[in-house]
Formats: sequence, structure tokens, C-alpha cells
Amino acid sequence: MSDPDAQQAISEGAPSGQDRPSRQEPPPRDKKPGSSRGTLIGIAGALVTAGIAAVVVLPSLTRDKPAAVGEESTLEVLVPADINAALPTLDPGSSKAAVDDARNCKAPLAWVTLTQRPSGHGGMVRVRSGQYLSPPIKLTTTPQRIAIPYPAPYPVGRGVLTLVGEADQVGFYLRPGGVQDVNGAYSVNVRWQVRNPCQ
Repeated sequence: MSDPDAQQAISEGAPSGQDRPSRQEPPPRDKKPGSSRGTLIGIAGALVTAGIAAVVVLPSLTRDKPAAVGEESTLEVLVPADINAALPTLDPGSSKAAVDDARNCKAPLAWVTLTQRPSGHGGMVRVRSGQYLSPPIKLTTTPQRIAIPYPAPYPVGRGVLTLVGEADQVGFYLRPGGVQDVNGAYSVNVRWQVRNPCQ
């Protein structure tokens, strides 16, 4: 049998194109095994990077800014050992009952820090805490720790402090943040941890 006859015999005996086994096609590029895993790893890496950036950058952005409206700052307790040193910052007439309560472990006093920021022009401010109004405080660039009674009954754990005065660029430090550009009155929602006052 000549070569052309052999080829014809083979082609006649071969199965039709439909019956031939198809060649294995490679999977499409976008369906490559592991491509979704690579995407997830990329997303996770971006989230971790964003988280690290937030931890580093956000504290420096918010350190000197007031809490957002409705957000509460933390009011710190004045430890009993510091009561005598704090007396000059209190109004002697209206703070006597609060000082007695703090000494007798009924309810502690609280404190805030005030300072004149370098770009400010100075001035006097007062702190209103519930019914109590502090004496006028002359601001300086040196931070001053001011003792105050809590603005609500101690077991309540929440209240409002108001900074009153005509000073500008006041640093009124609570956690989180501080307050600046106070001209007139500025109120801050505060909270505190209720615990045994003498511990």
C-alpha cells in the first residue's frame, strides 16, 4: 500500500472529530489556582499597613483636639494624698463640703490641667463643675493642675464640665484630647470610674 492509500485508510478508520478526545486546555488566567489567595493576602497586607499607619498617625492628629460632640472625656480622680496641695486651686467658700467628703472617703475630688498654648494671648478662665465655679485662673504656658468637685453625684459616673472665660488657645486637658480656641464658654461631657474614694 502506497503512502497516500495508507493515509486514506487511517483517516477512514479514525473516529470523527466529535469522538476524538479533546486536548486539555489550560485554565483561564483569571481562574488560576491560588489567584484568590493572592488577592486575599494583598487585601490583608493593605489592612495591616493601614492599621499601623492609623496607630502612628492618629494619636498625633487627635492629641490636641477636643472630643467629638457627644463623645465623653475621662475625668481623673485626685488621690487623697494630693488634697492638701490642691487646696489653693479650689474656691475656699464653695468647696469646703467637697473637700470634707474627699478627706472622709465619701466622694473624691477630680482634677483637670489648664495651660496657655504658645500661640495664645493669655487671659483668665474658670471651670464650672455642676454647681461649683472655680476661682479665676490666670493662664500661663506652664500647665496648672486644678482640683474640682465632680460635676454630678459621684455614683452617677457622668457629668458636664464648662470652661468659662475670654482666653484664646486654652489647653484644657482631659482624655482624649484637649480644647483650644475657647472664647466664652465651652462644655465637655465627662465620665469617671466609680470606685472606693480612698483606694
